[in-house]
This record gives sequence, C-alpha cells and structure tokens, in this order.
Amino acid sequence: MDSTILAVIKNITVTQEADGRVHWVSGAAVDADGSNGQNGNPFAYAENDQGLDFNANAGWPNGGWRNVLIDDGTGQPTGDGQGNWYSSTTYTWKGRPLATRYVDSTSVPYIVVNPIVRTKARGVVIGCKARATYEGQSVDAVVADVSGANDIGELSIAAAKALQFHNASPRDGGVSSGVLFEFWPDQAATVDGELYVLQPAGR
Repeated sequence: MDSTILAVIKNITVTQEADGRVHWVSGAAVDADGSNGQNGNPFAYAENDQGLDFNANAGWPNGGWRNVLIDDGTGQPTGDGQGNWYSSTTYTWKGRPLATRYVDSTSVPYIVVNPIVRTKARGVVIGCKARATYEGQSVDAVVADVSGANDIGELSIAAAKALQFHNASPRDGGVSSGVLFEFWPDQAATVDGELYVLQPAGR
C-alpha cells in the first residue's frame, strides 16, 4: 500500500504512510485544554478570564464552549469553587474524578488532531503514540485532543516547552511554521511512564 493523503487543511497536506504513520509539517498553536489544577499547576480557564488561555478560545460565552468546558447542568461551566473552570480533552481517563479525568496540558506532552484526519486515518487515533519535532528538538507525546474542523497544528503547553518554543503561552505563543507532527494509530502511547488506552471514536 502506498502513502495516502488524508486531508489538505490550510494548504497543509496530512499523509498516512503504508506503515501507518501519519505526519504533516505546520506551525503550532498552544492548547491549554485539560489543565485543571493537576500537580498544583494553573487552570486553563477561569471565571475572571485570568486562566492560562482566553475564555473566548474555549468558545465562552458565545457558543461551542460545551466542547471544551464542562456544563454544570445549569448552563454554566463547572468550577472548583475558587473561580476556576474545568476543561476537557477528547482523551478521557475512565473512572477518575473530574479534577484528574483529562490530560493535563501543563505536564503532559500531547498533540491535537484535526477531526477529518482522525476520521480518515487507518486505526484508532486518540490515545496513540505521537511525536513532535522542531528545530532539532523532539518530544514523545500522545494524541489527546481534537481541534476544530479548519484547524491544523496544535500541541500542549508541556510539548511546547519541551520543544523550547520562545513563547509557550496558549494566549499568544506558538510558532508559525516548521513543526513536524507524527502519530501512529493503533499504537498506544506511553508518556512519562503512564500507558494510555486507545479510545475509538464514538465510545
């Protein structure tokens, strides 16, 4: 089987090779989702908009925020009682309490995959082994989140710091080009000694 073009997003071609590896080269935005105070680190979002990222990037208050923030059942984001809001990643740790249920952007290197790429790639994508490389630096990672349909090239705060981005802030950081993203569907990731479970779409 030859390589297959899975998608072209913002003129970035995403390819899957015969051996299963999916890859592309693009810029990289920094994603804060899943940062919920684990390990004593800050939250991604807060009621006063002083979290790691702008609340608007979670879709608050104009719409779409339930894809990122956790609805408390009254139409408001679920908070910790101290003004912080819980955010989710597509990867979910089953059976864990809300505070530790999602993948912490501040401590876990993860990459974000476009939903079209996730659907078209052969094999299970969420929870699989990944790697990002920039200017000679590489970091092993997990595919932990799904982006908007028109977005390509996003990674966690921990990944951005490991790649030595000049600015790893989700608010105004990232790089405009030159990041190699790779992931291996059906190969479960192990990051910092923790084994991830492959999570098929729709489950």
